[in-house]
Amino acid sequence: MLAVDVGAGTQDILLYREDMEPEGLYKMIMPSQTVVIARRIRSATDHGKDVFLHGDTMGGGPLTAAVRRHIASGFRVYATADAALSMHDNLQRVRSMGVEITQDPPEGCVDIMTCDVDLTALRRAFSSFDVDLPEAIAVAVQDHGFSPERSNRATRFDILRAALKNGGRIGDFAHREPPEVLSRMRAVWRHLREHNINVLVMDTGPAAIFGALEDPECRTPALVINIGNGHTIGAIVDDGKIIAIFEHHTSAMTPEKLRSIMKRLCEGTLTHKEIFEDGGHGAHIEQVPDEVRSVLVTGPRRGVFVRSMKDPVQAAPWGDMMITGCVGLVRAWKALLG
Repeated sequence: MLAVDVGAGTQDILLYREDMEPEGLYKMIMPSQTVVIARRIRSATDHGKDVFLHGDTMGGGPLTAAVRRHIASGFRVYATADAALSMHDNLQRVRSMGVEITQDPPEGCVDIMTCDVDLTALRRAFSSFDVDLPEAIAVAVQDHGFSPERSNRATRFDILRAALKNGGRIGDFAHREPPEVLSRMRAVWRHLREHNINVLVMDTGPAAIFGALEDPECRTPALVINIGNGHTIGAIVDDGKIIAIFEHHTSAMTPEKLRSIMKRLCEGTLTHKEIFEDGGHGAHIEQVPDEVRSVLVTGPRRGVFVRSMKDPVQAAPWGDMMITGCVGLVRAWKALLG
């Protein structure tokens, strides 16, 4: 199976085969599609061209910033409704940015396809080394949930909380067919299904949490912190279940603040209100163990924070921190499909 963990800055790609040792598996760390598309929009800006975005709903971030810059530079952005939803679930908000939503743009626009997973590019890259892609692909994206009128931070955390209440096991965070509310996951699922791919989709946060558990230094109950480019998520895992969780924006974290949040999560005193009112997504605690036996830290931004922690394990499942989410996807695949 191919595992693709889509982040705000990179997409981490692992071709998993049961007959190969983990260290020999084929992998790539490449720019995420939102970064790639943002570069294409900036190129159009530099060349004085209008752009037409069409395709699937995907992650915004750099894409949205590039659209704003393009419009501020005096050029026009046209987009189909599905592509426009990458920037906001409320299309009126997208129109207020200056984006013109249409299926029929004028001639002369730079044509840009939106998608979180570029299957053609992946096939081309692997075929350069005479490697065929499998017909099974697992993808992790961060899905805030479709919420045109409500805070997507609240909607996203409602989804995470429901998974914990449902048991908190890895299968509670992964989907063979995602529900309609998970619009970004569903766009990936629909796109790959159209190419006759056997698909599993999952959220990036839990994928990293469960993937980190594969580090040989992990001792449960464990506190696992994934410090990504965009978001920081922390969870207590015991007996294969997430029993407590919080999620915030990495830009809002300092070493002291993160250390305080971790301490109160383990004590069971961290509240959802505190995290949400601080601009984060939230916190939920089902239970806390008597003892946390190990603290695992992973993610591309971990270096800023790890020095402030006491005896952390810098999780590197299968010898590589950057594929932590991919390892979680492999675990999810095995849990749901064997």
